Amino acid sequence: MKNVNLKTWGSFIAFLILAGISCWATEHSFHLLIKWMPEAFVWGLTIAFFILASYGTKLIVDALNKDNWMEHRRRTFWIGVVLVTIFWFFMSMPTNTHTFFYNHNIGNKVQEDLTTTTNYLNQIKERTVVDSAYYTVHAKVHDKFKDLRDEFNGIGGSRRKGYGEYVSKLIGEINEILESELPGSGIKSNDAAWYSTSPVVLTNYENQMNRALESIRDQKYRVSQTASNEANEDLRKLQIMSDTIKTMVELGSIHEDVITQTDGVILSGYTTIKENQKYVKFDNLTDKDTYTSDNLETKTKRMLSVIDVWGDFFKGKYPISFIFYILLSILVDVAAFMFFDFTFKRKDN
Repeated sequence: MKNVNLKTWGSFIAFLILAGISCWATEHSFHLLIKWMPEAFVWGLTIAFFILASYGTKLIVDALNKDNWMEHRRRTFWIGVVLVTIFWFFMSMPTNTHTFFYNHNIGNKVQEDLTTTTNYLNQIKERTVVDSAYYTVHAKVHDKFKDLRDEFNGIGGSRRKGYGEYVSKLIGEINEILESELPGSGIKSNDAAWYSTSPVVLTNYENQMNRALESIRDQKYRVSQTASNEANEDLRKLQIMSDTIKTMVELGSIHEDVITQTDGVILSGYTTIKENQKYVKFDNLTDKDTYTSDNLETKTKRMLSVIDVWGDFFKGKYPISFIFYILLSILVDVAAFMFFDFTFKRKDN
């Protein structure tokens, strides 16, 4: 009898340990998803869910045990299946998997988010990307100047070489385009060079055209200096959080308040990128969709949601190694259920 009691108590203690691990993981995942809910209340729900799931496994085991007499055996079995499905398959197992996956990967995910956001903000800060609409203007002006060059060299439609009526007319057409883009940026013709065939005249007009196009590009088709300054400020804040996250990862400790604060800074960077998306060259369509979405959500924030993490897994966004965390979650819970069933095993007199 003492030996039986020792095994029972040993099983009960083992159940409490494993149940504690499972409930901690479930509570952590729930709390990340619903931070507005008091933590004590979340703990209460988590414990209640796990007890109900454990009781469900006991009902299934009892219903399948043909050595014991049971009234309504089939009903008992299906009640157990419903309890396990609702409180374990849809609650405990997914949230536990999420917590194990989150704790092991959140540091790297935040660093990845910081790095990508920093790269795109640098493009805005440095004003490196030109609005693609500029190249339409560039092509129009260069097409006109090609006709001008041909006229000047005597191979155009008029067959008259040098600076004259037809070249002057083309300069006027070029200036219409340039002035419409940026007033005061047109080519200034040299009437003293009328009928001149000197290539210096043509070179002068070409240099003026190129300078005008550069001014139009820099003043109209690059991101504004104000936006550049905003990106620079975002980068300064991101660097501070990047150093903090790097230290946290190196120490192997996860601080939710730091993650939340970092996510807020990253979201500010996302907003700046979205507002100036014409001046950002995205590495791929996925990044473009992420940073220009109607409802911005950082990659870091998606890691906080058990629903989003599982959704991304089913979409193939996470490697096959995610299955390891699923198996770990299942093993912890199944072991706890086995000890629970042994502790409260039904015995007929």
